[in-house]
Amino acid sequence: MAASSMATGEFVHSFMEGLARKTGRTGLQPKPQPQPVAQLCRRKSRPGATVHSRAQERTVRVTQVKSFPSLEIVLDRLPSEILMKILSHLDPASLMSLSHVNKLFHRLANDDVAWCKIYMAAFPAETWRLKSTDNAAGRAEPQEGSSGGWKKKYLWKMGGEHLGKWGRELGDVNPFTGLPQKTEWILRNIVWELTVLDVFGRVVTPDISRVSFFSTSVTLCWSGNHAIQYPHISSIRLCAVRRDALRRPSPLWGSLIWRVDTGSRPDYFLGKDRLVQVMRLSPGLVLGFWRGRKSVAFIMVNLHLHRLVERSLLGSPVSPYWEPEGEWRGDLMVRTYALHFVLHNSVSEVMVAYFHPLVCKSDGDYLVKLRAISTTNLSQHRLLLGPLNLPWESEALEGSVEMCCVMVLTLQEEVHKPLWCVSTPVCVKTARKPACSDYVGKHFLLDYKDVHGKVRVSLVWLKEQKQFFIVSLVVRLFKDDKHFSARART
Repeated sequence: MAASSMATGEFVHSFMEGLARKTGRTGLQPKPQPQPVAQLCRRKSRPGATVHSRAQERTVRVTQVKSFPSLEIVLDRLPSEILMKILSHLDPASLMSLSHVNKLFHRLANDDVAWCKIYMAAFPAETWRLKSTDNAAGRAEPQEGSSGGWKKKYLWKMGGEHLGKWGRELGDVNPFTGLPQKTEWILRNIVWELTVLDVFGRVVTPDISRVSFFSTSVTLCWSGNHAIQYPHISSIRLCAVRRDALRRPSPLWGSLIWRVDTGSRPDYFLGKDRLVQVMRLSPGLVLGFWRGRKSVAFIMVNLHLHRLVERSLLGSPVSPYWEPEGEWRGDLMVRTYALHFVLHNSVSEVMVAYFHPLVCKSDGDYLVKLRAISTTNLSQHRLLLGPLNLPWESEALEGSVEMCCVMVLTLQEEVHKPLWCVSTPVCVKTARKPACSDYVGKHFLLDYKDVHGKVRVSLVWLKEQKQFFIVSLVVRLFKDDKHFSARART
């Protein structure tokens, strides 16, 4: 995607330079920089330099600045047919990037005739079928400037070219996780591309260093780049590209998973060690930077596997795929739920638990309250199989941030349909008061909250056993959230 944007910018710049040479204008040349005073002083003492030559040089420089033409005026003078002919040489990804420049390019880049030709060129085997269908229905060819569905048809066809075949290969749904059993096998055919943009306009695309699959999530790790400082990052974008597309001669088509604008999102401190400090920029995105230098050490992304195959195939380079919400019938208060809960670090899982059935209870401002582990029921308490830490590596250095882990939550309704899916790094803090008096040890608390709900986990550290026990696990869904309250009224 970054390469397509750079190619689009070079295309527009070269096009405007050629247009200026064609019309005899020289104003598109870069503005000459004023010379330093030291150079002017040396030129005065240079033999042969005259006052007339320096005055003429200043006159030429001023004339070039005054004759700088307006880019919008030049584009407005061109007929739309000429611009459409020029834009017809762009690939689809560059055409979509160009549509975000201004209103003129947005209208031209979304022309139905152009996207119809792109669709016919990309899928020539369907040309005869589409023409026969149009003739049978008596429909005319798309007119210039029309806003039909050829662009949408191309996006869905491009993303779902292999989705039908892979959909059959996904296999049956796992009743514990609510996910197709072969989701991991499908996602191993995906190449993940991360693009980091800073406030100075520099674009960095680091190479992925590790991909770790877990039961309901995947963790992607990239080594850092010393050229970008953490305070200067403006946005981070993640795209998915099919491996079979890498062998094609045409430009790559990526599916945008998400884009995070760091300036509009507050960061959340997770932890630190002797070398790095770790911040959570958004749910699922972790960035570690070197202490004292602020340069990026590593970037870690955690994605839930729910609908990740569709998001990796059906999105476009500029917009992600969003699953349309289905209608629910009945009241959420009379349903039973199942909860699949996982705690893991970037290497291995430390806890995998399945709770079913869970009956919801009313709790003030919350629509649904589910208590998976109760403090009074000792038989429900769970033991963690490993420490709570977040291992990292960057180039030749490695370390581990203590009291941090990744929480993956999959809340399902009674028919094993995922309702709320979360995969995000969290930190464990010291609790103000003990949650359970049956254990002698230090008490900790793990909290997570977003627009949909809240998760609270209470833990106890047993010093002699050197292990954590989970003594409480409560999940709540907000009543004022449109995602759930609208379905409760259906």
